[in-house]
Amino acid sequence: MKKIIQLILLIFPFVINAQINVHAEDSEIVVENYDRISRLVKFDSIDTLASLIEYPLVRPNPLPNINNAKQFISYYDTLFDDTFKKKIINMSAKDIFQHEGDYAVLNGDIWINDYGEILSINYISAAEQKLSEKLSNEVKNKMYHTVKSWESNILVYKSDKFLIRLDITKDSGIRYVSWDKGKQISDKPDLILYNGVEEFHGTQGGVSYSFKKGNWMYVVDEVDMCPDDNEEECGLFLNIFSNDKMIESIRCVATK
Repeated sequence: MKKIIQLILLIFPFVINAQINVHAEDSEIVVENYDRISRLVKFDSIDTLASLIEYPLVRPNPLPNINNAKQFISYYDTLFDDTFKKKIINMSAKDIFQHEGDYAVLNGDIWINDYGEILSINYISAAEQKLSEKLSNEVKNKMYHTVKSWESNILVYKSDKFLIRLDITKDSGIRYVSWDKGKQISDKPDLILYNGVEEFHGTQGGVSYSFKKGNWMYVVDEVDMCPDDNEEECGLFLNIFSNDKMIESIRCVATK
């Protein structure tokens, strides 16, 4: 979940505003870790680079996640185009910043942990963009006709009760579409909500999307920071309110 949230957060400038310079005592090893990645990319040492990934390497919907070293090796040329390689090879220590205990470079294109493992790659190559458009069109062709029009997808997630999509649409902003358990996206949706309100959780990470319908409110909440390290309170939730009172909180999982 942390990787998914990082992927979403990096689209927005507040992350950069919240960046923290790397502490001096940590800088040497962090720079060394990034230098190693730079060298591996420069010489296309794909097998070794694949061993430094913390899988799955999450890609934005509808692109498939990279789940293991074999998939990374076969996908390498699609993700690491000449533009991205040049950026990595030319990066320097001043490009590194720290956020929530992990380290990023190139304005968040790559995140690594203390061990030098790559947590996420947020660069989108031209080849990936083309693939994303192809896959998006395939999804649209499967969807029920009244909801197949959207600009980009934010999330697809499911619970033991619902399958839910959050999409950005041209005319009604962020749209919430849900199907009851057992139904497919080709079926008529059971609930459609429009004009969602996006709210970020500050430097703690996480984001929520709120939708109103009369006295009801549906809130999709991604919680990144766990209070008192209680992992049960972290993750993706659908919170349903009636007259400002929470009726139900449903844990969900992200899917494609």
